[in-house]
Amino acid sequence: MSKNTSRRVHVLSLVAASFFVAGVADAAPPTKEECVDAHGRAQDMREKSQLARARATFLVCANPACPSLVQADCAHYADELERLVPTVTFNARDGAGADLPNTQVFVDDTQVASRLDEGKAFDIEPGKHVVRFVHDGKEVPVKVVVSQGEKARPISAVFGDPKPATPAGGASTDGGKTEPKEPKEHRSALPLVVAGIGAAALGTGLALTFVGLGKVPDSCKVSSHECAAPPGSPVFDDAKNGVGLANIGLVTSIAGGAVMIGGLVWYFVQPTTKTTTVGRGVQWTPWASASSAGLGAHGTF
Repeated sequence: MSKNTSRRVHVLSLVAASFFVAGVADAAPPTKEECVDAHGRAQDMREKSQLARARATFLVCANPACPSLVQADCAHYADELERLVPTVTFNARDGAGADLPNTQVFVDDTQVASRLDEGKAFDIEPGKHVVRFVHDGKEVPVKVVVSQGEKARPISAVFGDPKPATPAGGASTDGGKTEPKEPKEHRSALPLVVAGIGAAALGTGLALTFVGLGKVPDSCKVSSHECAAPPGSPVFDDAKNGVGLANIGLVTSIAGGAVMIGGLVWYFVQPTTKTTTVGRGVQWTPWASASSAGLGAHGTF
């Protein structure tokens, strides 16, 4: 075999071993014939959308040892394909999420990595691929479709069953089923409803009291029930109506306060019961204002 033929075989092996870009730094400078041949073959690969192979071949004829016209053309196309050739990264983990660097990777039955502790990206042809991860005699195949121009796409494999995540609070899960919660002490909400009604009556009574006192004319004194006005003056009727409304409000507020206190005492002295929930149910909340009261409910179903 001649020296030129041997050199040609060496260069061809660099660009045809796989579709991943191979380094050519250690190869002997190509001859003029090898440069022209690489230029032609790279053009054909580019037309067939074999972008990674085309780029690797263009890098051969982009060598400064090639004729200037060929070298410039190849360098231009190699730079253009650099932006179009997709790249991928590989990682393998066990069920607990720990990295497995001692893993081999095969793409379409061609080995591209013997270990995964370098963390580098690999050029790959756009399209469909089957990536096989091999670790400790076990294989995990992954089917992917890589798009043109996609960069540093991660492709992962998990060896073993992933461990279930522990939810917040440390509670364990079993097949996604919700564990019943610990029994909780529960009091009836009815006394709180009564207390809420009493609070509403208290507020209403106080409002009536202040409104009634506000209707008493300034010339009259509530404490002495006297008015500085001539007999038959309408001031006396206004004072009487105002005091009457204030008395109604006072009685209402006293009764409402008593009911409110009684409801609260009832709530706290009643016996408690234990209930078990599984994360769903209804909660009752009493509410009250100056003019109304009620019981609100909220929960999940």
